[in-house]
Amino acid sequence: IYTRTVNMEEKYNMKLEAVESGETTVVNQLKKFITAGDDAYCAIVSDVYDAGAVAVGGMLYDLHTVDNLDLSQRWWSAMTNDSLSLGNKLYYATGDIFIVDNQATRVFFFNKDIVSDVGLDNPYTLVRENKWTLDTYMGMNEAAAADLNGDGEMDPDVDRYGTMVQPTLGGILYFAAGGHLTAKDENDMPYFACDTADSLEILMGIAETIANSPTINMTNETTINGSEPDNIPRFMENLALFAPEVLKHIETMRESEVDIGILPPPKYNESQEGYYCYADGWCVNVVSIPVTNLNSEKIGFLLEAMSADSLNNLTPAYYEVCLTDKYVRDQESVEMLDLILSSVVMDNANIFSWGGIESAVNDALYKGTAIASVLASKKSAVETAIQKTMDGFLGQ
Repeated sequence: IYTRTVNMEEKYNMKLEAVESGETTVVNQLKKFITAGDDAYCAIVSDVYDAGAVAVGGMLYDLHTVDNLDLSQRWWSAMTNDSLSLGNKLYYATGDIFIVDNQATRVFFFNKDIVSDVGLDNPYTLVRENKWTLDTYMGMNEAAAADLNGDGEMDPDVDRYGTMVQPTLGGILYFAAGGHLTAKDENDMPYFACDTADSLEILMGIAETIANSPTINMTNETTINGSEPDNIPRFMENLALFAPEVLKHIETMRESEVDIGILPPPKYNESQEGYYCYADGWCVNVVSIPVTNLNSEKIGFLLEAMSADSLNNLTPAYYEVCLTDKYVRDQESVEMLDLILSSVVMDNANIFSWGGIESAVNDALYKGTAIASVLASKKSAVETAIQKTMDGFLGQ
């Protein structure tokens, strides 16, 4: 990043200054300076949640209209940005200019020692042979779980589970199956998409597989160290075969003695063509340009130049020096990273919290609640929320 800054400043005779907000969320700060007509800031870096909230207020440029920005270039993330576009307008984008979108991608960390001890199939081979599926994953859970202290009860502090994870597992598996909470039509307009026959079949299949399973421990608690969910330190204590989490945790687990491997989330079944790796709006950074900027074409040029430089320098440094040399422990995981980072998807229902559908679906899958009833109860609220968002996006 330092080298990129030097390259930009020397080549284009400019001074690049990053001003930190000092806040976890920056919506209020952004709205305040933009509505006041303050032109002090040329571009904004924020998570997608904040960018979406500001875009609905008409405070950002549609990046498709900014001169010197070419979002079709390979240094922009085409698959992710396509997810972020609404009504053929794109107010914020991501790509090689950041590494956070990579860090935010959901992966399945696994304990290679448990795989060996229990006598399970090599997970990397399962991926290569198109056998890494929901059923395979659940079978491995059941084989790995063990009442280690023999008291007849499963305790996450002392016993070994197949999976330790936050309560978002159901949603991760649904997205991994190619499912959508909301999708987009031929006009790039979002609509409620999870109540189709195909979607319901997948959702019910996931619920039947994971709901109330004694081999899976789901919790949002951060009682062990207060800075990360309890599933991570327990995974590092050999108490779980799988830990589905953001890729960022390969860095926090660097000193762990556990022999860690990395997989994409499993396919729903073998007929599924590709893998889908979910990233949420809380974790992914995007860049946007406030409408107070009167030199958008100049900023467009510099953002394009920064992104191109990042493709050649920042991304290789992060990938080769950080991920593959410092954090990843085997060549097979490097192979998996290639697959994972080319398969990132997002859903606007998450970004805009439309009707609370994401949390409702996660909760239903976790508890085994009748998913069709949950979707029916949420559909009207989601559609109303979508309309409100699109009115803001399209300036109506």
